[in-house]
Amino acid sequence: MNTESQKSKLGFLDGVRGVAMLIVVLHHFGLAFFPAINYLNPEKIHLGNGTTELLIAKTPLNIFFNGGFAVSIFFVLSGFVLSYKFHFSGSQKLLRTYAAKRYFRLFLPVAVIIIISYVMNLCGLFPSQHTGGITKSEDWLTNLFAGMKGPGDMIRNVFIDVFLNNDNRYNAVLWTMTIEFLGSLLLFSFLALTGDHKKTILLHILVATLILFTDKKFYAAFILGSLISRLFVYAFSFPKGIKGSCIKWLLLLAGIYFSSFPQGFFTQQSMWKYIDWSWTSSYDLFHVLGAFCILFVICFDKNFIRFFSLRPFLYLGKISFSFYLVHLTILCSLGCYIFLELWKPGSYFIPFLVAFGSCMAVSFLISHFYYQWIDKSSIRFSEKIGKWITKGDRSE
Repeated sequence: MNTESQKSKLGFLDGVRGVAMLIVVLHHFGLAFFPAINYLNPEKIHLGNGTTELLIAKTPLNIFFNGGFAVSIFFVLSGFVLSYKFHFSGSQKLLRTYAAKRYFRLFLPVAVIIIISYVMNLCGLFPSQHTGGITKSEDWLTNLFAGMKGPGDMIRNVFIDVFLNNDNRYNAVLWTMTIEFLGSLLLFSFLALTGDHKKTILLHILVATLILFTDKKFYAAFILGSLISRLFVYAFSFPKGIKGSCIKWLLLLAGIYFSSFPQGFFTQQSMWKYIDWSWTSSYDLFHVLGAFCILFVICFDKNFIRFFSLRPFLYLGKISFSFYLVHLTILCSLGCYIFLELWKPGSYFIPFLVAFGSCMAVSFLISHFYYQWIDKSSIRFSEKIGKWITKGDRSE
């Protein structure tokens, strides 16, 4: 299968990625302006008696504001896409090329947003540090961009810490970069060791399960994504008829239930109290499992594939990485500035709505050019680096 036909066949995954990106954005706006949605905390309500906010928080509706689930989708998608060609070819050289270029693929877009955030902070362009008290987001919004140090520390963060030490002080969204980078290397190593094993599907399940019992649960998402990719390559399909439909709907409902597990501290007051087990230690387990279940159903259902292949979703997917990187900087600068200018006691929703609409419009505009100028350049550069590093490597 050539590259173009592969891209066409997997186009719907970009659509899924675009929707997941929007969920991350809604999650951050929720954290900043309606924290009760995230924390299930009635003390943080803003709209009337809090019925709307707490309804979202206490039901699967919170899946549309659940950032943990959305980034789990990112990680499962990475596992799928990064393993897809290998499951066709079994080429060890391909894995080495992917591993060689992975750092450089992520580096440029991440470096640029860190430098932009650093300069904006030096210029005092983040009124978010004064907005959290009004929005009751003191424990999140107020602390964003507050841990920056000098230029030497920033440079170290750009090259090392953001990719290896989970250091997101220069932009909070970058906490995923360490997982994305190391998770990719974990996947390549796993495939190099087990890819041609006759029990490879069983090994995927075993390794993912073992990782889910550690405190690094997000890394299991890469193995689970590869599992879906393997089945996709080998044309898995659900059983026909009622049996297949039942399995599909049960998986989808389980995925929604797990994926909407709250990230707050009041789960005992919610419908998730039945799975709030002490040994799970965090919500990551359910978000990874939920993302796996949902993506599994999407990948093997023609209606979902057609839906996520619609042009608006494909465009969202194309700019999703750029949008993900820039939106928080815009929220904490332009968004908070507009909100503070319009806000007065007794008037909350309209200032928020204007700030939200302005941020989304500006984020779409900037993301388009960020993708064209920075993200695409990063892709081209990493391709050249990967080929150069593995030049002369003829072993398979």
